[in-house]
Amino acid sequence: MKTFLSLLSLLLLTPAAFAQTPQHSPLTYSYPKIDELGKVVRLPAAQQQPRPRSKIVVDLIKGGDPSKLNPGIEKVARFVNIYAGAGARPAEVDIAVVLHGDATLICLKPDVYAERFKCDENPNAECIKKLRRAGVELFVCGQSLVGKGQHPDEVEANVKVAVSALTSLVNLQANGHAYVLLGK
Repeated sequence: MKTFLSLLSLLLLTPAAFAQTPQHSPLTYSYPKIDELGKVVRLPAAQQQPRPRSKIVVDLIKGGDPSKLNPGIEKVARFVNIYAGAGARPAEVDIAVVLHGDATLICLKPDVYAERFKCDENPNAECIKKLRRAGVELFVCGQSLVGKGQHPDEVEANVKVAVSALTSLVNLQANGHAYVLLGK
C-alpha cells in the first residue's frame, strides 16, 4: 500500500512540476496614424502582413445609433492603422469608402445632421475628417442621398457625392481596388 501511495503521489505531482506559465511579451493597443480611433496591436511576426501599395474599396452600408460614431467608419480607421503600424513595417495603402444604404447620412454637414437626427452634432464628422487627412477618399451615393430626402449640398466637404454606389464600386474595382463589405 505504501508503494502504491508513493507512485500515486509521484504521478500526481510530476505534471505540476513540469507545468510552466508561458511568458508572453505584453501586447498593447496603439493608433499609428489616426489618433484615438481604430486601435490596433502590432504583430510583426504574424502571417499575412499588410502588403505595400494595396488598394481597398470599402462598401459601407450599415447604419447605427445616430447619436454615436458609426462602427463601420471607425473600422475604416482601423484599416488605416493596420497598414500604418500593425505589421512588421508600415505599408502604403490606398483606401476609398463608398457610403450608401443605412450609412448614407453619416456624412451630412453637422447642422443638417443635428436637425435630421435631433442631436447636438454629427458624431462621425471628426472620424471622417481624420480619414481624409490620412488620405482616405470618401464617396456617398447620390441616389441614396436624394432617396433619403437630402440634397448633395448638405454633404460635408470631406466627402464627394458620386452618381451612385454602383458606379463608384465598379469604377474603383476596375482601377484595381479590392472589395471589402462592411455592413448587412
